[in-house]
Amino acid sequence: MGRTDENYAANGVASLRDRLRNSARRIVDLPRNTTLFLTAVVDFFVLSAIAVIGVLAYGVLCRCQFDPSAYYLLPAAVSAVTVLVSLASGLYRPILRYSDTIIIFPILNSTICAGLTVSLGLTLWLGEPRVNLIIGPLWLVTVGMMHGWRLIAVTILNKAERPRLDIERRVVIYGAGRAGAGIGEAMTQNGRSELRCYVDDDRNLHGRTLCGVKIYSPGRITGLVQRGEVDLVVLALPATSTLRRAAIINQLSELPVRVETAPTLEEMLVGGQALTDIRGVSAEELLSRDPVTPDNQLVTNELRNKTVLVTGGGGSIGSAICRAVIAHQPAKLIIFEQSEFALYSIERELREWSRAAGQQVQLVPLLGSTLDHGQVGRIFDQHTVDIVYHAAAYKHVPLVEMNPIVGAANNILGTFHVAAAAQSRQVGKFVLISTDKAVRPTNVMGASKRVSERFIQAFAHESRDTGFVLVRFGNVLDSAGSAVPLFREQIARGGPVTVTDPEVERYFMTIPEAAELVIQAGAMSAGGGEIFHLDMGEPVKVADLARKLVHLSGLRVREPGQYSGDIEIKFVGLRPGEKLVEELLVDEESGPTAHPRIFRAAAPNGMTLAKAESYLARFRVVIDANDVQGLLDLLCELVESYAEQRQVAPMVAGAAVADAVDIDQANSG
Repeated sequence: MGRTDENYAANGVASLRDRLRNSARRIVDLPRNTTLFLTAVVDFFVLSAIAVIGVLAYGVLCRCQFDPSAYYLLPAAVSAVTVLVSLASGLYRPILRYSDTIIIFPILNSTICAGLTVSLGLTLWLGEPRVNLIIGPLWLVTVGMMHGWRLIAVTILNKAERPRLDIERRVVIYGAGRAGAGIGEAMTQNGRSELRCYVDDDRNLHGRTLCGVKIYSPGRITGLVQRGEVDLVVLALPATSTLRRAAIINQLSELPVRVETAPTLEEMLVGGQALTDIRGVSAEELLSRDPVTPDNQLVTNELRNKTVLVTGGGGSIGSAICRAVIAHQPAKLIIFEQSEFALYSIERELREWSRAAGQQVQLVPLLGSTLDHGQVGRIFDQHTVDIVYHAAAYKHVPLVEMNPIVGAANNILGTFHVAAAAQSRQVGKFVLISTDKAVRPTNVMGASKRVSERFIQAFAHESRDTGFVLVRFGNVLDSAGSAVPLFREQIARGGPVTVTDPEVERYFMTIPEAAELVIQAGAMSAGGGEIFHLDMGEPVKVADLARKLVHLSGLRVREPGQYSGDIEIKFVGLRPGEKLVEELLVDEESGPTAHPRIFRAAAPNGMTLAKAESYLARFRVVIDANDVQGLLDLLCELVESYAEQRQVAPMVAGAAVADAVDIDQANSG
């Protein structure tokens, strides 16, 4: 019987709640003029009640008796005057259900105007200044009552308007500022997200509330994650420095919780994003690096009103160089690319950017290959090129290892064709984009890039009119064929995430940073065949990077021998020719430059241009004959360290695909 009574009572409460919610929804759907009238009516009765209290207080204070009609005529007159003044001063303009605590300001404005009007009128009518002793305190009561009932109405109406849906995610917002408040309101508006709490680094905020939600120390996130009480952490830190954001993200990456972030101030101001455009954490934000500070004047002097050719302009690095170049207002930008879709994509993007920025840069998209010696020459004949950025290359280690002839042809012959055309047409500067894998190479890709470096240095030593310069750097995050996109794809499929070795380390930098530094290095060079290498920061363990990406996706790593966890990290062994740790120099001593992120190595080459041309002829023979062994022998002859590596760990490039490492495991090259 008792249980039946409890159920009956619970059903009664639920029924009452639903009726109230339905009534509130009907109010929400009323026409604007009707709701304005109802708001004014509520204000009238609230003010009338306060005015009655004032009349009674005045009678006690002044020991006087009023005519009975004064107890309803005077409050009605005062209330009517106050409502009319409030209407004129804009109190009823805000839409009530979208208002918040900011509505206190129109209330203050209205009640000040009405209070002064009523005070002056009563003082003149009664001839008694002491009436202001009553009006003053009642003014404060009026502000509190008018503000209070509105806040209650806002809460009820918002809850009525918000659909009752199952909670899909429990959210913690990192940042208890204006941005955090806006994001919290936006995320909970649809009823599918539950805001558990705010966290903030400011200790003065701990224990306080923001929009009714408690603020805690960031350390609370760990406990919430361990208890399974949070699904998503949102960074609401648009004005925080890059280093601080990276530090916070790296701390959170140790926890198996999904992390997303609001746009930065730069993304909102330059990119036009809104505060509520929440996105996943980018790979760049995992790096604890300060942003590049370019010498804009130096680069602008290098590029402004010049004709610039970018080979491989549709690739990851080539397209980033195009974006960086066009920002410095060249007269013409020639984009040379063999992939039709990549060329279309970057040309359309740059054309739209140029139109939006109001720049008059002539874009020339050219489809073709650097292996076509005749086409390369025609490009230089048809356009008076001032600067060449040669980014066209095959760089994916396993693919080049299985296709050594094609890889070497593109990296060696293609580079020579562009360099020779630039020298013969007296182009001002030629910048070769090289790689850390050219240092003591253990694979065909690295060895072919080292050969192309030596050829460019041979051009540099014998060229008077064209300056040749080389720029080396390591892996770039989110580039085509790199680790991060593959890891994300594998995580989306449910794993496993494949890493070659637990101890493998790689240098990483962001694509825009690499492009900016390449242009900086080219601008600083005197064109004497110097090798510039970029500051890549500290090397990153690829296994640690994979673990962070799993955690930032809100998943747990399944440790070896355990059944708990979501994603397994599987170690598949080093691929043929891979190193545990990459290097950026050969044996040269590096020295600083004017830019703190760029270093110069005066690398002796000992190769004349005539000798380079002789080797080029030999490369043509083995490539035309598809002679893999002859190609490897030539690479060993030109790159001594590659020969040493092959003696230590012999391998057969171009082995059958069945004997090669699965391409899907190519994630750390």
